Formats: sequence, structure tokens, C-alpha cells
Amino acid sequence: MEKNFLGIDYGEKRIGLALAGEKERLARSFKIIHKLKELDDIVGAKNIAAFVVGLPLQPDGTEGDTAASARLFAARLEEKYHLPIYWQDERKTSTAAESYLKETLFMRPDKRKEILDAESARIILDRWLSDHK
Repeated sequence: MEKNFLGIDYGEKRIGLALAGEKERLARSFKIIHKLKELDDIVGAKNIAAFVVGLPLQPDGTEGDTAASARLFAARLEEKYHLPIYWQDERKTSTAAESYLKETLFMRPDKRKEILDAESARIILDRWLSDHK
């Protein structure tokens, strides 16, 4: 079974997830979860090899409170699953995800909100994959 990368768009209320195989390297949105423990089944069932976590930097590239929260979340991931964690700058991913869902998929605002975080995770993972060919 092929190993997968799990892209993560971490938020206090929702955590967007995306998957990409190590060989195919094509990111796809997966789902939204609300708690870390929801990853238990996913990590095993999807044969996760590493996490790619979005790092929410300030416009000037510095880290603020949201980046600190993402780093704490990643530390919990590492402690729980003992898998590598890679970071990807996530600036403007939500805007890109919103545009994609609106303009390409022609989704209504209420439907976009349901999957926006998973689509943001896909963009985070896709950018990381592009940088690590």
C-alpha cells in the first residue's frame, strides 16, 4: 500500500485535511475534522508517512499567535504519531481556495464554507509538493 502525505490547514474550530500519495504526488482535499483524536483512524487507514502543516505567517513573513498555535498543534501531532512534520507557508491559501470554489466549481457560499478548510489544506499540500519534487 502506498504511503501518503497528509496536508493540514489547522484552525481552532476546524482542521482541513488533504491527501497526496508519495508516488503520484497529486494533492486532493479529503475532509474536515474538529479534534486531534479524529486523526487516529485516518493515520492508519490512509497509511500516512508524514504531515505537511500550513504555517500561518504574517504578511511580513513573521510568526504571530496563529503560527504559535499551529506549532503547538504540530508538537502534539509529533508526540502522538511519531511521524515527520513539514511546514508550508499558508499565506493566501484561504483566498485561493475561496476563489477556486467560487469561480471554478461555481459553488454557493453556504456550500463553499463546508469544504473551504479542506480545499485550503489541498493548496498547502500542493504547494509543498511543488517545492519538493
